[in-house]
Amino acid sequence: MAGLGAAFQRLDGAAARVAAPRAASDPTAAVVDAVQAKVEVGLNAAVLKSTLDAEKRVLDILV
Repeated sequence: MAGLGAAFQRLDGAAARVAAPRAASDPTAAVVDAVQAKVEVGLNAAVLKSTLDAEKRVLDILV
């Protein structure tokens, strides 16, 4: 869960940089950061889903 939260924070920060770029910042880097953070969110969500599915299977076996 910590990884998912961190990925969402990176996505939020990158999206803010894309939406309101500063004169000194590189807009291309902000877009790249946003895409990387989006991928990280997806990966973390997939890991979380996989973990929950595995726990459910274990519980089904035990019951």
